[in-house]
Amino acid sequence: MTSKSFKSARKKDVNDCLQILSNYGVGYTTVDFKEALSDTLWGYTIMGLKIPVEKTTLKHIRPTGFSAVEVIVDLDIESKISEWTNLNDPFTNLSFRSLLKGTNTQTNKIHYLNFHIDRHNGTTTNEIHPLYHLQYLQNAKNKPKDEFDHGESLQLDIPRMMHFPMELILGVSFLLSNYSPIQYAKLIQDRQYINLCKEYQERVWRPYINSLETYWTMPANQRIWDAKLNCPYLL
Repeated sequence: MTSKSFKSARKKDVNDCLQILSNYGVGYTTVDFKEALSDTLWGYTIMGLKIPVEKTTLKHIRPTGFSAVEVIVDLDIESKISEWTNLNDPFTNLSFRSLLKGTNTQTNKIHYLNFHIDRHNGTTTNEIHPLYHLQYLQNAKNKPKDEFDHGESLQLDIPRMMHFPMELILGVSFLLSNYSPIQYAKLIQDRQYINLCKEYQERVWRPYINSLETYWTMPANQRIWDAKLNCPYLL
């Protein structure tokens, strides 16, 4: 498959997915397929992907006073075409940033919760960074410290937790299954969507899981993807 046809196929996957999701209340603001990338790379940016939150999932919400919440996701994805069918890290860049937003009906204040699933950019830090990690942020809008209402919360970086890589197809499934389980149950009856998920689980999750398995089953010089990048705690 040529680079052009490969990119065209991935673009179709994204467009097909967005079209399917539109039937389940999921919309977006913009999508950019990064046409300027070199012939060796493909990717896209999606901004303002809005995912509804069903009221039944708000039973543990604090403070009280919320009748509606939405999830807003921004994605930025880049991948090497040559690695898409190998048991190796498929991405060169991955950012899956989720913002939960709701207005409190009792106080009329807007409240936020933010978490992201990112690919670490390789810069040296004091903290351990699994290559793909999930992290929560309390100051979701990055307000100045003296303007952020901390309440009784303790704001401190929590450990970055290992997590499967997430792009559009797998990431939206993850969010819908947690925040809109009724819609998710309907979505996974769609054969086209199931086939997309299976394809991307094969290309994205299988190499990730394989990297961890081969740490115990293969000599170091035969491993394709270094498991210690994904789990830096391995010794």
